[in-house]
Amino acid sequence: MRPLKMSKVEEVGSHDPTEPHISLADAQNLWNQWEIHCLILASFILQVFLFSFAGVRLRSSSRVMGVLLWLGYMSADSVAVFVLGHLSVHTGGPDHQLLIFWAPFVLLHLGGQDTITAFSMQDNVLWMRHLLGFASQLGVAVFVVSKSPWPDRWLLASTLLMFVSGCIKYGERIYCLATANPGRLMKDFLGGFEDRIRSIKELQTIARQGLGSYLSSRTFTEVSLNPAMDIMSTDILPNYDWSVSRDIFSDLYSKKVDSSVPQYRSSAYIFAEDRLWICYQRLYTKATFRLCPAGALLHLIAFLSTSAAMALFFMAAKSGQLQHYGGADVAVSGILLVGAVTLEAASFVMSMFSREDLWRHPFCWSGNHTVILCVFFITCGTCADLLRKRWRRPQWSRTLVQYNIITGCVKRASVVPRWIVDRLSASAPGIERIPVTDDLKNLVIKNLLDNTMMSTDFTSSRGEVALERRRRTAADEVPAPAAKSLSEKVLSESVKEVDFPTSVLIWHIATDIRFFTDAGGDASADKTISRQLSNYIMYLIFKCDVMLSSNSKFLLRKARDEITLTLNKAGPPGRDDGQHDADELSWNKKTAGTAMAVRHLVNSPLFVQARSGMDISVPFNPSTADILSDPVLPRAFKVAEALASVPEADRWDIIVDVWLEMLYYIAPRCGAAFHRNHLNTGGEFITHVLVIMYSIGPLGYHPSLLKFGPH
Repeated sequence: MRPLKMSKVEEVGSHDPTEPHISLADAQNLWNQWEIHCLILASFILQVFLFSFAGVRLRSSSRVMGVLLWLGYMSADSVAVFVLGHLSVHTGGPDHQLLIFWAPFVLLHLGGQDTITAFSMQDNVLWMRHLLGFASQLGVAVFVVSKSPWPDRWLLASTLLMFVSGCIKYGERIYCLATANPGRLMKDFLGGFEDRIRSIKELQTIARQGLGSYLSSRTFTEVSLNPAMDIMSTDILPNYDWSVSRDIFSDLYSKKVDSSVPQYRSSAYIFAEDRLWICYQRLYTKATFRLCPAGALLHLIAFLSTSAAMALFFMAAKSGQLQHYGGADVAVSGILLVGAVTLEAASFVMSMFSREDLWRHPFCWSGNHTVILCVFFITCGTCADLLRKRWRRPQWSRTLVQYNIITGCVKRASVVPRWIVDRLSASAPGIERIPVTDDLKNLVIKNLLDNTMMSTDFTSSRGEVALERRRRTAADEVPAPAAKSLSEKVLSESVKEVDFPTSVLIWHIATDIRFFTDAGGDASADKTISRQLSNYIMYLIFKCDVMLSSNSKFLLRKARDEITLTLNKAGPPGRDDGQHDADELSWNKKTAGTAMAVRHLVNSPLFVQARSGMDISVPFNPSTADILSDPVLPRAFKVAEALASVPEADRWDIIVDVWLEMLYYIAPRCGAAFHRNHLNTGGEFITHVLVIMYSIGPLGYHPSLLKFGPH
């Protein structure tokens, strides 16, 4: 029997010729036919995404959301430019006449959404690049539109109206970028600097006349007082002579302010939050521009022109003038029009329900007051105010970033390779986020208004005031023995004789040692706050590069290597003290590893040597060469032992006061760029502290004038 011959179509693996078969060429043709439709819809979807989620970065520090917003922001412009280039090349045929109508929508999308004009301050700096892009893209869009004979007059009118709206949106974005770049911020700040100096002199005269005259003065108003914007504008703040406010307001605070009232403390932070919210809107959105007369008028024109374009388009469709165009082209055009009107309407509603803070911004009062008052009456009436209070959400992440060097070394010493941990972990080793507690907020306010702080320029102190106050108190009680005098010398030199980052590093390790080795598993409020501030200031210096030098980076790496080496060499911690077991049960899972690591450090020969003799191995009052060449851990161990010599009842009071002084010291030295850049990543607690420092306390204005509280 002969085997059957298989034809070519019957070969193994072949398809039935009657079945549909899509070749690569067919797929390419399909993509070429629908490519522009998919891209213009993708551009619109990106605009919806940015409009809906851009505001999340104000109150969220999520890395995932930050990456998604960055991708959306970068892709939105790229896709829109690609669409415009595609339209300029592939829309000459008679079957694609309606696609030319999409060119103005590209300009509309390039103008961005009101909720985000810049992803970072670098976008504001490069505003001239956006201006050049606007000129080139506008020229391309005009070229695309001019290629059509436009037999339909209603469609031509709709296209021209969309051109008006697109040009307005794009121009608004460039203007907002230009007015929010650091150079313009500094220029605006210096423009009002003479008025500030004159106002300070008038305040000195008013203060001498008494509190009543001060409160009735019109020297400053809530319109002109926004210390947060000053912080964002310049590193040299208006009240650079910090003794001025202390001299003016020292008698007023004792009469007027009761820092023990919880409502007062919370209102101070709400005040700072509101002012920083205004700064965010000024730097990264169109909100502030929308509320000035010109911005409100342009917004209205854009909304009306887009609405009129949509009405004309659907009238043309209803009258049958669009029948000779493809159904898909008409459908996509309708989606783009309805989407544009919806986004404009939503943006208009958001402007209506913006809080009163923006309406009091000087930028909004630069024109006709009658127009402003009329719009304000309509949009910010009682109903809007009630809705704002009901829907009020936090305007920053309200978290405190914690960087602990010992915890980071514990993770480095794990069996998992470090490069895997760095790539899979949500944060770097030793870094976590915790909520900002009310105890911390209240303590910061309380110390700002402390009479002792009033009498000193505490922003130049790195802990000296707290240690000196402790020394005087101890001297009044009983003469200090030689050992105690040596401990006081060690503590004093640890904050005076070394640079600030080195001092922070030494006190950070010493604070962790005392936190995990002091008797008692339950941590007091001061004990907990001390460790939180220690970790936070470590994060500011060694992760955000605040006041960081190359020497400090070297010392951090050196300390990390010393801790890792000590942990690798150490055996199991001793169990002589039965309290260890009880303490370990009290620490949560996050701190258990750090507590065990501290026990290893305490049992190391270096710490035993520091405990046996306070004057060994590492002298204080060192030179730079001594600091860089000598080990870091012995210095921290000496400070930890010096703190152990302080009575337990006073120990954590001293530690928390030292860390608070370091917080006040670093706050004015972070720089305007630091505060600006962190506004769009959830905000930083140090920024709120600095706003409060320049709003109340020895550095700032009287709270009665600023009228704390939500608006």
